[in-house]
Amino acid sequence: MILLDTGIMSGADIVAAIALGARCTLIGRAYLYGLMAGGEAGVRRAIEILTGQLTRTMRLLGVTCLEELSPKHVTQLRRLVPLSTA
Repeated sequence: MILLDTGIMSGADIVAAIALGARCTLIGRAYLYGLMAGGEAGVRRAIEILTGQLTRTMRLLGVTCLEELSPKHVTQLRRLVPLSTA
């Protein structure tokens, strides 16, 4: 079983991890940021934000449940700068 416990900053990160085989992701940083910013209400808001991002990313990929995700839903950035037109 794979659990991803680092670098999760958005719902899209969660989708990518699940698509690549993680059983779940641990999002302690989001909880901590929410707690520092707004206490219990901040934690709830952080979870709402991640949930919204996760749902939006899944819709953009055309999937309706996490079980439909697979490695084909993940692409790799190969270039950090635009190709030269010259």
